[in-house]
Amino acid sequence: MPIKYRKNKIVLNFLEDKPEVYKIQQINYGTIGLDKLVAEIAHAEGVNETQTLSVITALVNRVAHYVELGYGVRVGDLGSFKLQMNSKCTTKIEKADASTIRRFRVNFRPGKKLQDVAKTVTVSDYQSLDVD
Repeated sequence: MPIKYRKNKIVLNFLEDKPEVYKIQQINYGTIGLDKLVAEIAHAEGVNETQTLSVITALVNRVAHYVELGYGVRVGDLGSFKLQMNSKCTTKIEKADASTIRRFRVNFRPGKKLQDVAKTVTVSDYQSLDVD
């Protein structure tokens, strides 16, 4: 099924002549929640939903545990998770310490199967904008 998009008009008010430009925007159909995924996986694999949810919960907990310890974690074709640190630069090596850390975030890198989805996706116009 193709990804749908619509055309939007944008006025660039920050420019003196305030030109109008047009840009396409992906239509979002919502989010698939854990309950639906658990039910579909359980049905497809012939196990009950409680067992499926238990395994997914354990997987999330183990990924979080190892990422917190500083390991990168690869989850098959789903992808890899690792902790990423952002810190300030200093002019002296003595000042380069933990106090310069701005933030940590978990970086997700999709696996080949998910990357391939982005390479093969098709698109189609959802609605046309009436231009006067």
